[in-house]
Amino acid sequence: MSEKDVTRFLQILGLSKREIQVYMFLAKSGVQSTSFVAKRLKMERVQAYRTFKKLQEKGFIEATLERPTRFTIVPFSALVDNFITAKKNEVVTLNDQKQNLLTAWQSISAPESEYPVAKFSIITGKKKIHSKMLNMIEESKSEIIVLTTSLGLIQEDTAGVFDAAVEPSKDRNVQVQIITNVSNENLKVAERLDRSINNQELNIKLRHVNMGAKFFPRFLIKDEEEAILYAPFGNEASVLNLEDEGLWINDKMFISVLKAFFVQMWQSGVDASRRIDELKSGIPIGETLVIKGAEEAWNKVTKVLDSAKKDVVIIASSQSVNRLAEDDPLINFFRKGLKIRLMASIDLDNLEPAQKLAKHYEIKHVPISYLTMMLVDNKHLFMFKTPPLNEFAESAFYLPDTFYSTDTSQIERTSEMLNDIWKRGIDITEISSQAGTKLPTIEVESTDTVTQVVQRMLQNNVNAVLITERHKPLGVINDREVLREIIDTRKNPQKTLAKDLKFTPLIILLGDESMVTAMKIMAEKGFKRAAIVKNGQLIGMLTEETAKRAALPMKATVQ
Repeated sequence: MSEKDVTRFLQILGLSKREIQVYMFLAKSGVQSTSFVAKRLKMERVQAYRTFKKLQEKGFIEATLERPTRFTIVPFSALVDNFITAKKNEVVTLNDQKQNLLTAWQSISAPESEYPVAKFSIITGKKKIHSKMLNMIEESKSEIIVLTTSLGLIQEDTAGVFDAAVEPSKDRNVQVQIITNVSNENLKVAERLDRSINNQELNIKLRHVNMGAKFFPRFLIKDEEEAILYAPFGNEASVLNLEDEGLWINDKMFISVLKAFFVQMWQSGVDASRRIDELKSGIPIGETLVIKGAEEAWNKVTKVLDSAKKDVVIIASSQSVNRLAEDDPLINFFRKGLKIRLMASIDLDNLEPAQKLAKHYEIKHVPISYLTMMLVDNKHLFMFKTPPLNEFAESAFYLPDTFYSTDTSQIERTSEMLNDIWKRGIDITEISSQAGTKLPTIEVESTDTVTQVVQRMLQNNVNAVLITERHKPLGVINDREVLREIIDTRKNPQKTLAKDLKFTPLIILLGDESMVTAMKIMAEKGFKRAAIVKNGQLIGMLTEETAKRAALPMKATVQ
């Protein structure tokens, strides 16, 4: 059994995706407050409190008596046992009622057909087809979806099909989705429909898709129960005189195929209002889509970079810097002459990899770690999601569900934002020099528990603290390192002490002491890495490998 199986079981128990995310996080991190979980899962606080309340009402988590209140999960084994018991009771009850149910059914039912009967009928003529469409809309309970052509929009509007959708949308909250080809021919009709939808705040959505074929098949589906598929036939030379022929059908399989086709077109479409603006202003709206598969997304990225002429601006997570330094997919494009600017949160974990990348790219530190996007030649925008907590991203960019756009209005706003962030950023050379990053100002004692360390971080709104022993600095640790330690090694945050964590030790240089002194201290104490501090300033990171490389010329000089 895997974590996916556990997630699937929690779905069976009735938990939403967000509730499962919170339950699994508490299972891995132990007793936590709502605000702590909200921050770690990047949730709105109000949303987090609502989720915790629902989990508590459903019996999946329990609150502590302390203040502020914290929460812990009801053991998973108890959930499994309760589920099994409930199912056993259902089977017993159903078994007791079985005979009475069968007897009642036999008295009221006709002999059952061996196969479900699918019905269909041929409808010829615009008036009959439109009459059937009006009837289906009137009887709808939850959903109406329509796909029609540029000419079809005019014809259905004249027949009153779209006016008929207003009442069920307002009175019964029926969701209506319409796809059409908004063109110069039907611009006035589309504009009037769009204005009516917005003014009345109807539950109707209108999208544009470019349909090349003049005689593209049209259809209407009602509640996934019945559909009418229709198209014109006759001599193309007399378009206005063409008659329509339609097929009405209630076969569920056929309807599901039609709807799947509709959903795919809906995702590739754009809001009709944007298409209307494009036709009126003459300014293209560009392409906007979500690329589902990782491989397909990376193919799109490389294709765009291959055709790039000027520059690439990237804002990435701090972890992405490490992965880029290990396996850099951008270096070949840099060698072809592309200017690459990279922004990320530079910290103790990625300072050395950032310095390595700075040999080729312009790199700045920005205090933003929740955005990952790429803008190419001010024409192509990629936005990448943050990897789920339980999923390790092997590359610098998490590619599933990549957002891509060439929409000029969106590109313009994003470009302004990225340029503003870049101007406010700190160049990598400033961070790695003696005038670099200051040490954390918040101190915790080495004997404090991880719970106390996290509370200090939250109280002071910081992401890193200085670990001390009797007020003497020992090292630094940030929130990601704390979380990694607790989750990966399954340590108890209430019992684990700060000194037991894998923090970055400090080597404090005094007076005329240099990096040679730091290397000697590293060798003596067996440090794998250390943060070098002088005059209260972080002046760089030193790893065991770097120290060994530097020690070779030192030995040669001594000899």
